[in-house]
Formats: sequence, structure tokens, C-alpha cells
Amino acid sequence: MNRREKIVYTAILTATALILAYVESIISFGVILPGVKLGLSNISVVVALYTIGFPYAVVIGILKCFISLMIFGRLSGLFYSLSGIILAIITMYLLKKIKHLSLLSVNIGGSFFHIIGQLIAASVMLGSSDVWTLFPLLGALSIVSGAITYIPEHITLNTILKIKTKRGKLNVE
Repeated sequence: MNRREKIVYTAILTATALILAYVESIISFGVILPGVKLGLSNISVVVALYTIGFPYAVVIGILKCFISLMIFGRLSGLFYSLSGIILAIITMYLLKKIKHLSLLSVNIGGSFFHIIGQLIAASVMLGSSDVWTLFPLLGALSIVSGAITYIPEHITLNTILKIKTKRGKLNVE
């Protein structure tokens, strides 16, 4: 894929992430535990990481955070989102380099470290380490979330691989 195709693909994945963020805001689990989401919009980030690479995944993650802020207007959540997504992408990138780890393992690791990033942000914002009392619950929920979002990621990546194999290259236009 050339640079222009990667930029177009990045735009498509960013738009997809925003659509999934909107869907996620409708089916929010925040009623049960404030701030808890399934992580559907991060599917685009993982797809980018596996198809076009780390820098593009970071761009999509950061754009998703800022554009979501503009759409949904949650300024307070920006620091939490950025902390979580950046730590998650770095973790997934490093885990992906370990040959024996599957997409499922990489995704669960990213989800788990996304929560850690958010708890770090909460500790800084609140000036208290009390938020870490939620870690066992949030950590367990992140593992479940990572396992659930693995399913559409796996299907999407297999579909992209089939298209790429069929056409000889990935054509996003």
C-alpha cells in the first residue's frame, strides 16, 4: 500500500472508530459502572495496527479521542481516553512482536493496559490512589471486553486478508 492509500485507509478506519464510538455511547454500560465501555471503537485501532502499522494506529487512536470530544463534548474524558489508548497501542505493538501470541492475547493485553492507563490518569486528575481499589473489577472487565471485541477484529482482519490475497494488494479506494 502506498502512502496515499494508507492515508485514505486511515481516514476510513477513523470514521469507523467514530461510528463505533457513537454506537457504544448508545449501548453504554456506564449505568452499571460509570465510564465502563466495551471498547468497540478500538477495533479500528487494532485493525490499523495489524494492516498498516503502529504510527497509523496511534494517529487513529488520537484522532478518535479528539473528534469524539468534539462530537460528544466530554472534555473531562479526554485525558482518560488519551492515557488509555496510548498505553494500549504501545502494549499491543509490543505484544504483537512476540511471535507466539495470538490476536486474542494482543487484544486482551491492549484492553487491560487501556484500563491501567485510565486509572493512572484518574490518579493524577484526582490526586489520589484510591481509584486503584477499582482495579480488580475493571481489570476483569477489560479482559472480558478484550475477548468480546476480538471476535469482530478477527473477522475483519480475515476479510481484509482475503481481499488482499484475491486482489494482490489491499485497495481501499
